[in-house]
Amino acid sequence: MTLFLFAQMGTGGIPGYIYSYAIGARPYGFGRAFTGLSDDVEAVYFNPGALALLQRVNFSGGYFQLPVTGFQYYYVAATFPTSTFGSFGAAVMQLSSPASARFVDSLVCSNWDGPVCLDSVEAYNVFPGSDDAPPYNAGLLAYSKSFSSSISIGASLEFVYHRVYQSSPASAGLNVGMLFKPNKHFSFGLVGQHFIPPKYSFPSGSSVSYPQIWRFGIGLRPFGWVKIVADAAYSTYYNGFKFYGGGEARLLSFLYVRGGINNEEVTGGGSFEFTIRDIIFRIDGNYTFNYVSNAAFDDYMQFSTTVKFGGYRVWVSSDPKLISPAEGESNITFIYLHTFPRQEVEEWEFVIKKQSGEVVRTFYGEGEPPIRIEWDGRDDAGRIVPPGNYYYYYKVVDISGEEYERGGYLVTVKRREVW
Repeated sequence: MTLFLFAQMGTGGIPGYIYSYAIGARPYGFGRAFTGLSDDVEAVYFNPGALALLQRVNFSGGYFQLPVTGFQYYYVAATFPTSTFGSFGAAVMQLSSPASARFVDSLVCSNWDGPVCLDSVEAYNVFPGSDDAPPYNAGLLAYSKSFSSSISIGASLEFVYHRVYQSSPASAGLNVGMLFKPNKHFSFGLVGQHFIPPKYSFPSGSSVSYPQIWRFGIGLRPFGWVKIVADAAYSTYYNGFKFYGGGEARLLSFLYVRGGINNEEVTGGGSFEFTIRDIIFRIDGNYTFNYVSNAAFDDYMQFSTTVKFGGYRVWVSSDPKLISPAEGESNITFIYLHTFPRQEVEEWEFVIKKQSGEVVRTFYGEGEPPIRIEWDGRDDAGRIVPPGNYYYYYKVVDISGEEYERGGYLVTVKRREVW
């Protein structure tokens, strides 16, 4: 954190400001550090190389309040994995801006490259003095392919379009990315943003070319409920490096908290996540304070929603969800293992545990897991377990080494009444 706090400040407005922002309230809660983690739908924006390691179909949308009155930022994004043809992703972004944006204090912007601080050439042409500033639109089409269970590469086409006074400039560019994930505790990402930069010209004769930016990032998962991310970005436009960092903790099965810091901002937020059958819903919120603007910019917030379904995953269901085992009697629950890996299963493990985490029963094997197993409310030693709620952890490893994990509530054991 000391490194992030004392890193040098930015150098001001940057062409392609709609891409200098970020999609997703969750990555923004990390202080905009996501290159080396990229474990969510926002990988479309942060690291297209990571898409091939995502296992599920994802849809996300968000709305951001920006620190200058009148600025509104919207986005929608989606990812789609396949077992043979790699993974695909797309995102669409829109920034609605007031015409007065070009009058933002240049001294304030000298320390911030956010979307309200425009490159002087671009600002003049996007907002030529009219009362209404047409929205600025951008999009990404991404593709990624795995070359092993631990490394994948990808690229994304970026498109920009905005209607300005007497012209409608549009252009396209290319981003490239790579993610290396040798184990579940560490990952490293590398991204060339604007690797082939979008360029466009205006009738006035001025032109805009987006600067090439290189981002390096690491993702750490020291525990199953904690994630730490750190990024560094380099561009000749910055006159050096910019640093980003943050962390996330899962406090409860449905609650996440996170915080981050970068050269410009301090962020904090969290998520609520819940599951209906096999569909995961997550709502993210984030609060951002820009400490380099000397209070010239208001604090602002980001909100987004993500839905995950289909794709490659595992989960478990049980019937009935209430059993009352007793000596000399058969009282069982049927446990159904739903298994959809990317490739053939090499090994699997299913455990039943108390709410405290203590494991009471373990099932495991090699090859394809069974569709159904039975549990009679006894532990591995054959003893009837105490009354209470019991949970599961299900893990599958396919032949490429890719892991699929899921946990949750399984069944309630009730004490048998004796008359």
